Amino acid sequence: MSNTGHSPEASSSFGSQRRWLPLLALLLLIPLLTAVAAGTAAAEDTEPPEWGNATRGNATTIEVTLYDDAGSLDASTIQANDFALTAGRVGNVSVASINASGANRSGVRVSLLLEKKVDTDNVTVSLRDAASITDEAGNELPHDSVTVTGMDAVVPKYRDFNVTRVNSSTAEVTVETHEPLSQLRVSVGGPSLDELNISEFSERTDNSATYTREYTFPEEGEYSLLLMSVTDENGNENSFGRQRTFLYDGSAPNVSVAGPENATVGESVTFSAAGTTDDQGVDWVRWQVGSDTILTGENITVAFASPGSHEVAVTAADPLGNTKTVTRVVSVTGTRTGGNVTVRQVNATVANVSVNGTGQSQRIQPPEGALLSGQNGTLERLAVTFPRNESVALTIRARQPTQSFATATGHTGVSRFDIDHGSVPAEDATFTFTVDRDTLAAVDAEPGAVTLFRDADGWTPLATEIAGRSESHIVYRAESPGLSTFVVGVERTTAEDAGTAATTESETSTAEPETTETKTETTGEPDIVVTNATAVPSMLRPGDRTVITVELENRGTASGDHNVIVALNASILTTRTVTVPAGETRTTEFARAVPENTAGDLTVDGQRVGNVTAAGGGLPIPALPSVGVPNPLSLWPDGIVGTVLGGLLGVGIGLYSVLKALAIYLGY
Repeated sequence: MSNTGHSPEASSSFGSQRRWLPLLALLLLIPLLTAVAAGTAAAEDTEPPEWGNATRGNATTIEVTLYDDAGSLDASTIQANDFALTAGRVGNVSVASINASGANRSGVRVSLLLEKKVDTDNVTVSLRDAASITDEAGNELPHDSVTVTGMDAVVPKYRDFNVTRVNSSTAEVTVETHEPLSQLRVSVGGPSLDELNISEFSERTDNSATYTREYTFPEEGEYSLLLMSVTDENGNENSFGRQRTFLYDGSAPNVSVAGPENATVGESVTFSAAGTTDDQGVDWVRWQVGSDTILTGENITVAFASPGSHEVAVTAADPLGNTKTVTRVVSVTGTRTGGNVTVRQVNATVANVSVNGTGQSQRIQPPEGALLSGQNGTLERLAVTFPRNESVALTIRARQPTQSFATATGHTGVSRFDIDHGSVPAEDATFTFTVDRDTLAAVDAEPGAVTLFRDADGWTPLATEIAGRSESHIVYRAESPGLSTFVVGVERTTAEDAGTAATTESETSTAEPETTETKTETTGEPDIVVTNATAVPSMLRPGDRTVITVELENRGTASGDHNVIVALNASILTTRTVTVPAGETRTTEFARAVPENTAGDLTVDGQRVGNVTAAGGGLPIPALPSVGVPNPLSLWPDGIVGTVLGGLLGVGIGLYSVLKALAIYLGY
């Protein structure tokens, strides 16, 4: 037992506890020292974070790396609306830590989840002006940018595919998409097979990309052109399957001419091309008789004024522009009893005519041009009846009227025609003559003021009517019981004449009681002509719509009405009365649909403005070009039923789109 009073075991235990106290204190100080060191290190971090790079994750994901040297980025400061893209929008972000290859360097990978695919290959990622991404020391990521490549995931969009005829065997093929292409494929099927690619097309880019080329089909037949697929410059491919057709018909119509090969002078003979055929139909028929007489229509009737060989040529065309001309040579003789009319023009104002009478009306007209040409008027032709088997020699002269005519008739004479026919009786003469518009204007006269006078024991006015109008002259027709001397007279009515007549009536009137009857005198006369008529489009099929524009001019001195007639062949489609003031022009338009099951010439007042060709049937099947299928659009009903069905279809499509989008969003 020691003097202290403690046992040895107690002393040993106390010493052992004292030895552990420093170690325990050190363990307690380590966390504190670590925190202090970390705080000191954070306080010393002044380097901002850095941009790494950007790569494509998938069609709607961009991976962006951000680095920080001394610490770590604060993930809580990274939001979707911090980033701006040159194409597309960021819908959401996800952040994952990464270890950099260098020491004391860490970072994050920010996955930018796009709202949808972008149509641009290179997309630049940057911070928005108000965005702030920091590390734990508060250092901000600079407003820099990185660019990712290979993001274009949008397929080319279809704009148009057309095959337009250039001629019977060549077409212009056009493909239009919303962006430039690196490849396109057009399949050609029909009598021969082919495939067109982009190397043969020319490119034009603006708001869209258009590719055009001309293609000549190697042999006749019906072809189907199918736009198979297109690929953009970043490899995105789209298939379309859009089909167009082209008919290569290089065969001209089979022209058939019916008519005599022999005729006599003055005999009316008829030629017909009604037997002309073509696989696509006959578009038009035109005849040429002699060197300059042009006639149209399937059938013509002509009379030859001189003996000899005369050519009658007929040309027929199909709707594709193929033409063929057939010439018939007619041998014309003057030996038939009572059928001989020979015209020999000495000069422009004198003609000698020999006629063997037939007892019927015979036309006196040279093979070309007018019979006589005077200074102010022209005698185009003359038809007259001479006794059967009587030989007649006529001398016809154009001269200037004398003043005695004006004195005797009160009309201004503009042309005079003297006809000497000897002692052979002549009956039922019909004159066709023209007066220049300038001549009428020079004497202040309207077209209706012209009358043909005959000198037969005094000047006798003949029944005269307007037979036609042109830009430069008026055509008249007059009937006479016989032949002698004739003058074209013009009655002139002016304001001075009307004033003189009124004064004379006032001076010679007596004190008779006034009457309440009012007399209305109409001065002047309208002269309305159609100066232009067009149809757009002019090449039509049954059921097509066209707009017909008609211009009318009133060259007279009084307002008048003109009835415009739009016809298809001989059937009137529509009419309209147009009022045209004197000296003015008016324009009217017709918007018409061509009736079904029709074909032929579309005319305005007899003037051809368009052509309607027979309709084809169905949409051709590529594998079976000769087979047609009904056009499904033609089955869609019109009117209220069609409108209701269209509305229900639109609602159904809209509802399906909403449900499809919801299913994609929920992951179904």
